[in-house]
Amino acid sequence: MKYHHVHRFKFIPLIALLAAAAAIVMVLWNALLPGLAGWSTVNYWQALGLLILCRLLFGGLHHGHPLACRGGRHRLHEKWLLMSREERETFIRDRMNRSSEDKEDPAPAANP
Repeated sequence: MKYHHVHRFKFIPLIALLAAAAAIVMVLWNALLPGLAGWSTVNYWQALGLLILCRLLFGGLHHGHPLACRGGRHRLHEKWLLMSREERETFIRDRMNRSSEDKEDPAPAANP
């Protein structure tokens, strides 16, 4: 319980990063779009709203890599950790053979 107070402040860097990102969006928007497209300038809060809207539209609500959200990378990592050295070598060899076969013969030969 001695270091419990540390967890209270773990979101401060995240908030600072979000504030800086909103400022960057505002500066870039105001520097580029009014001159190029004739759109009006935005204030800080509108830039923050644009940043959140773009994250929702284009980035989704997941954190990190999309495969990590569905558990694909995590499951493979756990499986890899449970493999012996021989199983890992076999796995790598099979994957390499599969990818080389795909490159050499993309379509199966037809039987006349």
